[in-house]
This record gives sequence, C-alpha cells and structure tokens, in this order.
Amino acid sequence: MNLQNIPAIYPEGAPAQQQAAVMAQTAPAQQIAGMAQAGAAAQAGMPVSHRPMRQAGRQLRSTTQLHAVVEACQTVRIACVDEEGPFIVPMSFGYDWADPEEIDADAPRLALWVHSAGVGRKVDAFNREPRVAIEMDVQDGLITGTYACAYSYAYRSIMGTGTIHRIQGIEAKRYGLTRIMQHLAPEASTDFTDQALARANIYCIDVDRFTGKQRA
Repeated sequence: MNLQNIPAIYPEGAPAQQQAAVMAQTAPAQQIAGMAQAGAAAQAGMPVSHRPMRQAGRQLRSTTQLHAVVEACQTVRIACVDEEGPFIVPMSFGYDWADPEEIDADAPRLALWVHSAGVGRKVDAFNREPRVAIEMDVQDGLITGTYACAYSYAYRSIMGTGTIHRIQGIEAKRYGLTRIMQHLAPEASTDFTDQALARANIYCIDVDRFTGKQRA
C-alpha cells in the first residue's frame, strides 16, 4: 500500500468548509508530505543521532520480515503521557506501508490506524501530547535450556515513535476504519453509514522512526 493513497488528515477543529476545500485541492502526495513534516517538526530539539541496537544481529531489516510482524500482530501498545505521568494502552489497529527496497528506520514509512471512544484518559493524553511510542510483538514459543537462566522466549517485535493525528472528514474516517477492519476481521463487512462515521473517533499514527527485532 502506497501512503500517497491515504486521504487527507485534518487538524482537530478545522471548519467543515475548510476540510472540503483542502480535500478538493490538495494532492495526495502533499497530504503525506504534511504528515511527515508534522512528525519531523514534533521532534525538533531531540537528538539527531539514534542509539544503535545493541544486538545488531537480531535486527529485522527486510520489508518481508517487518511486514510479517505487523500482519501477525493483533494489538499495538501505545505509550503516551498526561498530567499523571506515562502510561500504556493496548489497541486494535489497521495499517499502511510504503516500501522502498529496504525499510529505512529513519523514514516515515508506516501508518497505524486506531479507533477509540471520544472521551477518556487516552483521548485526553493524545490531545495533550501527540508524540507517542508504539510496540508490537509476536510470540514464537519457548526456548528451553539445561538450567533455569538458559530459558528464554522467541519473539519478533517492532518498536518506534510517531505522531498521532485525530482524523476529520467522513471519507478519511471511512478509509481508516476500513483499514482497521481489514486487519482485525477481513471477512467482516466494511459498510459504514455516514451517521456512524460522523460519530466515530479515528486516529492515525504517523510512525516516523521504528526498528524490528527478533529473538529466535
């Protein structure tokens, strides 16, 4: 899936007329460029360099490996922060990829779609601080050993950071909710009424940095 096909993402509270005008005039590529710029701007002041993975031999780099983790995982854990401090929420999700030959961990190549109630602690946190961290993992079984501390567990995981955007506009919401359902229950109907979509609370996480890891 090319991220250029994702519908426009509007800032919360934008007038409906403004949303319609933007949707009519803005090219998809410009819309995705805006997502990337928002993530980059949010990172202003953060260190430019990133700590390399300590056990580099376990890093997942190929698109095939990274796709397999996301496809097999059913829950994304989102770390956010509010006035009470940091906390983590597990959520069902949908996703979109844009693939070069090799995923560059510093490029925004993954979008995650999530759905929630319109009120609550996580919604307040998303509105307060849109920078979030994400984690997804797949359990691959017990690794046995000859003594207790030699035991371990096989897994594949993705960890990253990004910016969460609240989706505005009926068609953008329809797209996001469809992506969630296609991952969660691909056999289920994705026929949503405009009334239901108007009430729906959909978010997209523009994951601007992530790494994959495997313990086999």
